[in-house]
Amino acid sequence: MATRLKRMTFAITPDMEAPLDSIKKEFFYDRTQSDMIRELVSAGVRAMRAEKATKRKQCERVC
Repeated sequence: MATRLKRMTFAITPDMEAPLDSIKKEFFYDRTQSDMIRELVSAGVRAMRAEKATKRKQCERVC
């Protein structure tokens, strides 16, 4: 993990609180909430990049 972390603050909507609490209890019970958020953001970035690459490949075949 990086030795220098940048602090960020963000707000969640009330409808996000329960799912995040559930994920914390199920998958990140032994880690901090900050670790959980970093992992979830990283997973989201990877998913978005993979989706973009898939769409690009589909376009290359069709276009």
